[in-house]
Amino acid sequence: MEKSTRDVILQRLMQTDWISGQDLADQLNISRTAIWKQIASLKEAGYAIESNKKNGYHLIDRGDHLTALAIEQYLQTKFFGRDIFHVEETETTQRIAHDLAQQQVKEGKLVVCDYQTSGRGQLGRVWHETKGNGIAMSLIVRPDVPLDQAGQLTLVSGIALATSLREFDVPVTIKWPNDLLIDGRKVAGILTEMQTEANRISSVIIGIGINVHHDVFSTAIADRATSLKLATNRTFRRAEIVASFLNQFEQMYERWLVDGFGSFVEAWEHLADKLNQPVTLRSRQQTLSGYLRGIRADGTLMVETDQGMEAFHSAELVYWTEN
Repeated sequence: MEKSTRDVILQRLMQTDWISGQDLADQLNISRTAIWKQIASLKEAGYAIESNKKNGYHLIDRGDHLTALAIEQYLQTKFFGRDIFHVEETETTQRIAHDLAQQQVKEGKLVVCDYQTSGRGQLGRVWHETKGNGIAMSLIVRPDVPLDQAGQLTLVSGIALATSLREFDVPVTIKWPNDLLIDGRKVAGILTEMQTEANRISSVIIGIGINVHHDVFSTAIADRATSLKLATNRTFRRAEIVASFLNQFEQMYERWLVDGFGSFVEAWEHLADKLNQPVTLRSRQQTLSGYLRGIRADGTLMVETDQGMEAFHSAELVYWTEN
């Protein structure tokens, strides 16, 4: 994707200590006045830029932005995230990603926004968001695997996200099948949706929401939700978190395509919340209690009950009472 003039100027500021307005104007073949206007626009967007007549412009702080340029500086991927569609605000990144997938965009395209007004979680639940404090993103992948294996991408995504957050010293665990927790409170959720064509997978849209800098939550979820900031008393660069996930996930995705989910069982169990502890599991047919014993190579959850070991493809662990 071609960078805007503003993005090119920002990139130059990131690459140098000080740069003069004349040098920028010469490099971009535009006027000094145009440079000044773009610098003003960057300041309005939240970038801290110092300027003086002698040295020109200096980027003091890169800030906390989710633009393509902000994410790209941390990327180590070959494909994932190399084409980014960024919006300041949208109802849901999933909807945009579905539309783009139907337009046959390449695998690895990422949709990301600063504020998602109608985010969705598993089972149609609402994903609560606060402007500028979280991450909402959707990644388009096109795996050449049987239809019944697509659900494993939720699990692989969870491992990749948990691994990347632990690189920031955040003690997350995975609540099967699609939530990440810190001390029993939800900090992130994953929603995978599939597009099919002639009994084959056309695309899988992997939607991820992360609570990053939230300070408070509504009364309805205050006892079950947390953010990275609340849990660690630290601040984060959201772009770095996005890139860290993509760096991890691309490697794991390529491995999954070759070796299947069986090669991830040990990693998932290492990150699993309540492994070998009592749990309650709810499916469409029943609610039962037992001990969470692990996961199989096909992604099914194993729960030991009084009647013996039972396997579940589709269910959820019950942690909280719905309001």
